[in-house]
Amino acid sequence: MVLKFIYTVIFLFSIISCSSKGTTGKIDDKQIQKKTTAQDLYIEHCSVCHGADGKLGAAGAKDLTQSTLSSTEVKNRIEKGKNGMPPMKELLGSKENISAMTEYVLRMR
Repeated sequence: MVLKFIYTVIFLFSIISCSSKGTTGKIDDKQIQKKTTAQDLYIEHCSVCHGADGKLGAAGAKDLTQSTLSSTEVKNRIEKGKNGMPPMKELLGSKENISAMTEYVLRMR
C-alpha cells in the first residue's frame, strides 16, 4: 500500500513538472519581461545546438562565429529557420526580441 502511494506521488510530480508551460511554446508577456536580454533568450532557445559561444554545432547547427550571413539573412534565418533549425519567430515573441537576437548573433563573429 505504501509503495503504491509512493508511485502515485512520483507520477503526479512528473506530470506537474512536465506541464505545457515549458520552453516549447510562445513566450508570454511575463516570460518576456523576465528574459530582458538577447543573451538570456539565446541561452534558452539556441545554445543547446549552437553552444553558449556559438561554436558547438550540435545536430548539424552552424558555427555562428564563422557565419558570413548579412544582418538581413541572420534575421530571416532566426524568423523562418532552415533545415533542422525551427522558426524562432513565435518563440521569441516580438520584433524587438528578434532584432536583439540578430544583433547578439552578429556580435559572436
